[in-house]
Amino acid sequence: MSADASLRRPSGHYAAHIKLAIPIMLSQMGHLVVQVTDSIMLGHYDTTALAASSFAQSVFIVGLVFAVGFTVALTPLVSAARGANDVAGAAQWLKNGAAVNLAVALLVALALLALYPWLGRLGQAPPVATAAGAYYLLLVASLAPVIAFQTFRQFTEGIGNTRIAAAITVLETLLNVILNYALIFGHWGFPRLGLAGAGLATLLVRLALPVAFAIFFIKLRLFAPYRSALRAAPWSRAVAQRYLRLGLPLGGQFTLEVSAFAAGALMMGWLGETEQAAHQIAIGIASLTFMGASGIAAAATIRVSYYFGAGERAAMRAAGFAAARIVLAYMSLTALAILALRSELPRLYTRDSAVIGLAAKLLLFAAAFQLVDGLQVVMLAALRALTDAAAPTALAFIAYLLVALPTSYALAFPLGWREAGIWTGYVAGLALAAGLFLARFHRLSRADASVI
Repeated sequence: MSADASLRRPSGHYAAHIKLAIPIMLSQMGHLVVQVTDSIMLGHYDTTALAASSFAQSVFIVGLVFAVGFTVALTPLVSAARGANDVAGAAQWLKNGAAVNLAVALLVALALLALYPWLGRLGQAPPVATAAGAYYLLLVASLAPVIAFQTFRQFTEGIGNTRIAAAITVLETLLNVILNYALIFGHWGFPRLGLAGAGLATLLVRLALPVAFAIFFIKLRLFAPYRSALRAAPWSRAVAQRYLRLGLPLGGQFTLEVSAFAAGALMMGWLGETEQAAHQIAIGIASLTFMGASGIAAAATIRVSYYFGAGERAAMRAAGFAAARIVLAYMSLTALAILALRSELPRLYTRDSAVIGLAAKLLLFAAAFQLVDGLQVVMLAALRALTDAAAPTALAFIAYLLVALPTSYALAFPLGWREAGIWTGYVAGLALAAGLFLARFHRLSRADASVI
């Protein structure tokens, strides 16, 4: 990635960015396909199981996303070291970052276990709350292996390889489909476990992920310089503290947005089982398109942080705005696809006509926020590449907790808009976040900026 004159313009980055982003997009979508597979199979099992999975995931995902967001700190730090040709520095970030990531995962798992006795007190229908219990515990058990996998993944993306995670994700998706089919419905001599079977399948798949990545790390020549440097890399309190200072606000950023969406799922449960099941379908479809945007964002972190580490400010700025243009084009296409197929897609999940009709209505809102959702995640990723974390976290707090969440509640209940009010709050929060993050990257990446 030599910063020649063409790389001072966004158009000079399009091809390289897309080439880097496509494997990440496939990987991100593959992880979500695992969740979508759960929802589709559980929807065909029964509506209560689908609603219970939505409820359990809405509680678990807050902790999961904080821990996963924490691991994302590894990518810009490793990529900046690579930009400076510092193999030893990248290896030191891996060693210290892995230890911090696993410690955080343990603490988050303990916090999630402490919430378990409260599941029945969160305003859900009693059958839904009861069915969610075993599934929730299996999700919590899967947290540590997810974070081990994420640590390998974020390091590998930091050194510029996005294909390995994509290959592993293909295996994950296939294994999840097979295990779900066997354990939810009781095929091939396995017991018919329903929702608990989906949870067990998720746990087994997530245990396999870090094992597969560890094999790649040990065997592939790509990692040879880092394996050698890793043995000599020291444990450093200063390095761990710097990692914590970046990881904590990054985890907070991820958590704030997801918390608003998770709270919306809980509010849907207050409206009823049909509303919650429809919400699970619509949010699953919207999340699938968002994973593509998230892949473009991850590539933005890699490329912007590389030029940041190399001291090439003009190329750094151009790379960030190239990512913004790419994601707007991509999300325009997904918005049109959702509008065209909004009445058909829910039929993949369920035969319940009431759930299908309501999910089709919610997909109108999903189409409405596609562009701003893609823009906010890419601009946040570009800020992350500059190791700018504290201010974007404050902006995310404003957008999601001070705007999105109160708007959802006020419109849904006092004003009686019900599910439409909850999703209108999503649109408002995402639009505000996109504008705030874009403005901050524009300011920090200017040639005369002294903040970074």
